[in-house]
Amino acid sequence: MCFPISIYKVHDKSMEPSFHDGDYVIVSRWSTFGTGDVVVLSHPSKPIKLLKRISRIKSGRYSVVGDNAPRSIDSRNFGPVGKESIFGKVIAKI
Repeated sequence: MCFPISIYKVHDKSMEPSFHDGDYVIVSRWSTFGTGDVVVLSHPSKPIKLLKRISRIKSGRYSVVGDNAPRSIDSRNFGPVGKESIFGKVIAKI
């Protein structure tokens, strides 16, 4: 079953200062995505989830980056991702 709202724990420092290691985020699967939105997505080649900000949308592909660029593995490393890789948009931090 796929619930429309999920909770994820932040496990790195790639989104500091907006989100810190140990924070929890509430993610909506029923969202549209735009530039500037923070999303949870699957890493394209590893079995992990990432928290990143959408920096660009082109031809249905999403470029994502971390707010803390020196500590972030993101589209600068693995390229843009398709919508199917995105679990949802962060709607709150708890």
